[in-house]
Amino acid sequence: MIELIHGDCLIEMRKIKDKSIDLILTDPPYGIGFCSSRTSRKERLQNDKLDDWKEMLPDMFSEFKRVLTDTGCCCCCCSGGGGKTPVTAIFTMEAIKYFNLIQTLVWKKFIGLGWRYRPSYENIVILSKDKDNYNFYDTSKKCSNVIEGINQEIPEYKKGNGRTYDEHPTQKPVALMKHLLLIHSQARHKVLDPFAGSFTTGVACKEMGRDFIGIEINKEYYDYGVNRLKETTQELFI
Repeated sequence: MIELIHGDCLIEMRKIKDKSIDLILTDPPYGIGFCSSRTSRKERLQNDKLDDWKEMLPDMFSEFKRVLTDTGCCCCCCSGGGGKTPVTAIFTMEAIKYFNLIQTLVWKKFIGLGWRYRPSYENIVILSKDKDNYNFYDTSKKCSNVIEGINQEIPEYKKGNGRTYDEHPTQKPVALMKHLLLIHSQARHKVLDPFAGSFTTGVACKEMGRDFIGIEINKEYYDYGVNRLKETTQELFI
């Protein structure tokens, strides 16, 4: 089951049943006023200004808690690779008003551009309702809190729906989402991405046999993501 929704996630999530989502896997705004230097799209991401972002977080976490099952987890990508505002700390301090902090992962994505310290990682905050009883399916005993070997994708021009699109400027690799899906979900679990962008989480879910609900507010990214999912092969990787 794949459901794709164009709209504001703070509104659309209210339509989702209580305790019906097994995993929230998402890449929300970071509160840094991001503007891509790698694509022709120069508009700011919505709700990414620091004050707007801070105002959004309580409503977001409240809905996350309501829709998540008692053993479900939230995996939220979060800035961490540079900048002078401690947005990961702000995000985490708000999150623990609603959830237990299970772990803060470090995704080592590349040696970035910049001056002096080069940003080369991002954080992924892992949250659960119950601090001891939550979905965790890695049995290797080698599950590190540092993710290596998955590089950030550089946005490209792609064709879809008879036109050419820029990929989402902060699009995450499918391999990264698959890595997290393997740890915190099983086949037929229902996964929600309320900041779906170009539906990378949806692609990973389709390939791995998870149900998926994706919400995206930007119509162009939504249209591109819909086309991208139509072209994705269902591999049922379990």
